[in-house]
Amino acid sequence: MKKIFILFSVSLGLLFYLLLQKDSETKITEEIYNDLYEQQSDWSINQFPATNPDYNASSYAWGWSYVANSLVDMYRVTEDKKYLDILTQQIDYIFSQTDEKLGIESFTGTGHSLPAWSDRGHYTSGEFNYTYPVHTGMITLPILRFVDTVYTNNLNEYKESAVRFLAASGEALAVHNQDNMWVDFSDTEGFYIGHPYGEGYVSEANKIGIPNRISVYLAAAGLYDKLTEGNTYSERIKKSLNYFKDSLFKYDEEFDSYYWSYWEEQNIQKPWEDISHAMITVYGIFILHEEAGYTVFTEEDFEKIANNVYKVIDDESSPPQMRKFIHKRGEEEKAYYTSEENPYYYDVLRWSFLGVYDEEILDILEEVYEETNVEEMNPQTRLNSIASYLYAKEKTRGIPW
Repeated sequence: MKKIFILFSVSLGLLFYLLLQKDSETKITEEIYNDLYEQQSDWSINQFPATNPDYNASSYAWGWSYVANSLVDMYRVTEDKKYLDILTQQIDYIFSQTDEKLGIESFTGTGHSLPAWSDRGHYTSGEFNYTYPVHTGMITLPILRFVDTVYTNNLNEYKESAVRFLAASGEALAVHNQDNMWVDFSDTEGFYIGHPYGEGYVSEANKIGIPNRISVYLAAAGLYDKLTEGNTYSERIKKSLNYFKDSLFKYDEEFDSYYWSYWEEQNIQKPWEDISHAMITVYGIFILHEEAGYTVFTEEDFEKIANNVYKVIDDESSPPQMRKFIHKRGEEEKAYYTSEENPYYYDVLRWSFLGVYDEEILDILEEVYEETNVEEMNPQTRLNSIASYLYAKEKTRGIPW
């Protein structure tokens, strides 16, 4: 009888152990990232650089940059230099493709071939080349995060490359930091304006910028100042953040969350930020806070921004449905949508970096990852989501929630 009791106790203990192990196992892993990286066709080291005449700033900003940021995050999680080795080769190629290097007009008819990347008429059906701040920001941000990683960790084997990349990034960022592309609203607020070229062809030419087209540019500029120990951009960054916070951000009492508009005066007839572009806005502000040291937005502010994840996901449906936009629900007849109805459905997974302010978000997003068909995701943004999740998870270790 005693043996039976001992065997029963051991079996019960083993069962509890296995259940606990199963519960603690993450569904999002380094192995999943590595497998997906090798499978995706455009930006894996086996495919990159692909000889594609259609590649332009849009390709690098909305394709390569997500993979590049994920490589930085994966190094920071694992300290495996293979991720930096891959990235170094890719950055060298990216800088070989600037308008200046290729002899391409950055703005049609101006004769300027600048050290940045134009869209080569992508958004005007070939009628007008334009060089967007958002593209320059998206492309240079992971490059500067690489440089920051090298400097912070004193990785001597990458120092020579990091110095070159920092200088080239500075030249690219300076393209958009012109006095005629800035307006002061007050002593404390101001914002960037689109390049004056291309009016009539390009929607943002000579017009006040909107958050998701400037935020990541500001983040790259903030990192550039930090790495060069300069203050070329600091005043304009602070004024831009003040403008975001004091003039564009609104409060949603129902979810104790912030949402924001494109312009100060906005209503339902004008588009609010969808959850994809909203993530870009927030990511730039997040990098400025976490990696460049700006404190205009506080920890409490980021907690309210993070609460948007709870607003976006309808966890009472299975698989979960998602909102398309981040504004207050108001009088909408329908707020949540299936993946077939919602073009931004999977973009909620890209919000995982906010898990550093609320660990529960990581658990929720992991459940979404498990319950939805993530194979439908764009592989570049899926890589970015996985790496961002793993990096946030790593950063929260040891935090007494």
